[in-house]
Amino acid sequence: MFILLLVTNVSWGAEMVLPNGDFEKGMTGWIFAPGDDTKAKIADGGPLRGKYLDLDPSGDLLGVQTDRLEIGKGLKADTAYDVSALIKNEGVENGVFAFSMYCYDAAGKSSRQIAFYSPNPKSVKHQWVKKQSQLGPGTANPLPEGTASICLRFSFYEKDKDCRARVMVDDVELKEAKSAEPGGWPQEIVADVGDLQVRFESRSFWTLYRIDYRGTRLCKDLFGAHYGTVVQFPGIGFIGTGHTENENEELIAVSIEVDGKPVEMPASRYACQKIVLTRESKIHDLTFHTTVIVADNRIEEEVKMKALKETPVDLIYFFMHPWVPTVTEFLAETTSGEKVEGAFVNDKGMKVSKPTKWSAIYDGPTGKGAVTCNLKAPDESKWVTWYWDIPDVYRKHYIRAFPKMTVPANKEFEYKAVVIPFAAPQDNWKAAAEKLAATCK
Repeated sequence: MFILLLVTNVSWGAEMVLPNGDFEKGMTGWIFAPGDDTKAKIADGGPLRGKYLDLDPSGDLLGVQTDRLEIGKGLKADTAYDVSALIKNEGVENGVFAFSMYCYDAAGKSSRQIAFYSPNPKSVKHQWVKKQSQLGPGTANPLPEGTASICLRFSFYEKDKDCRARVMVDDVELKEAKSAEPGGWPQEIVADVGDLQVRFESRSFWTLYRIDYRGTRLCKDLFGAHYGTVVQFPGIGFIGTGHTENENEELIAVSIEVDGKPVEMPASRYACQKIVLTRESKIHDLTFHTTVIVADNRIEEEVKMKALKETPVDLIYFFMHPWVPTVTEFLAETTSGEKVEGAFVNDKGMKVSKPTKWSAIYDGPTGKGAVTCNLKAPDESKWVTWYWDIPDVYRKHYIRAFPKMTVPANKEFEYKAVVIPFAAPQDNWKAAAEKLAATCK
């Protein structure tokens, strides 16, 4: 039985905080810091576009920001907010542009800058695109302790003050965040299943967000280290799960089963033998049916994807797993039977980079690891296994597919993987991983 909990019924929250985010009242509510109206002008795009902010630093520093928005006077300290702006990038020739937020303490001193979008000379030009993020408690951008006010800012910087670029801004919005969970659901669901503990996260539209094995954290639980499926679109960037900096993934339906029984209103904590999360979602013209099954000390993940029309992409990542940065070694068997192995050396490189039957990681300090078996992945998507070796952050696993390709319309692509954590001594972990991989089916 599949219970649909339609997220479209969730309230969108309070009215927008900014009084003139569409610039229809000119520069009311906005100030130059630094600059003047020779470098930042209100332009008229006609009846469809309306007025917008046209920014051209012309070889100088330039900043346009909101008046200070005070906590307790329009902004609530205990509330999360969605922040977004429509931005047209006609090119950054020199320096960098930033759509960001500044936080200030009670004395008016800046305590933190949080950048939401920051193109540079290597960035792709684009037409009007909505860039968005969140701020406040429970988001990836919590306000620093002692924050008394904030401002939203559009600015250019170059060390010699030689900023050359052309960027347009419109429809700047700051409003109370839409809840990502269906009505009556908790913000998270933690499940103890045998030797595993997993957490499902609402902010990423209900994906995995923790893998613990026998009390040891193997896969990170830190918002920003995302799990699940994400799509990189040409000229836009990443969209999907916790990647909300450009657009949100559209969550259509989600359901939970615990020990074989559908649960309409889940609890926030379970101790069980089996838990199943199923979700339907949409990213632009790509639809996804995702199932995660945790049972028997294994995590089975399946994604069925279909394009409603031909959809060009830069790439798609399936089965993202941010393994902890203390992980020391990897081992894999390719689809042609070749063994690939080595150490993580903090070089920011991609390890393996071939299609694999299975791959494994091992965390020397804890004597634990995990095998990931690829049970289904269509060859025509030109997929490979990647482990991104980022020091002090993670050893992140991906199935990278559809590099610089177009996803054909109305054809289903199915991907399936099984993750099996294990414990083994240093001198025997590879044999233990191979033995577990042989049980995948």
